[in-house]
Amino acid sequence: MAGNKQNYVHGSAARQLVTSPRRREVEIHPILTERRNKAKAVHMSFSNVIFIVLAVVIMVVAMFRFIALQSDVTNARKQYANLQNQYEDLKLSNDLYYENILSNVDLNEIERIAVEELGMKMAGEGQIVTYSGEIEDYVKQYSDLPQ
Repeated sequence: MAGNKQNYVHGSAARQLVTSPRRREVEIHPILTERRNKAKAVHMSFSNVIFIVLAVVIMVVAMFRFIALQSDVTNARKQYANLQNQYEDLKLSNDLYYENILSNVDLNEIERIAVEELGMKMAGEGQIVTYSGEIEDYVKQYSDLPQ
């Protein structure tokens, strides 16, 4: 601010800018101003133009690829929801079918067929032998079973 105060004359009159002889405004020919403007303009080389064009092309390709991937994700989610609904329907159908099968089983009829048609007999006292195995997927037999 101190430098600006030196350029003004102070007094009762309005402030006027003191012009030094070095700061005279010179009228510049319009052709010279046009040349100066052209010189100030940014000149782009062919390699810069190619680089910018390639960058734009890569960006556009990446954008379309991203949109395609978003579409694939949306379709996969819809397909997943559809398959999940189908699974729930099949599970409900299978559970109902299983319950229907279990309700139609008559244990008395099975016993009658086993005794009358197949000649089987009910197990008597002492004929049932139980084994306790530490491993649940198989049992090793070390001796013959009692008659």
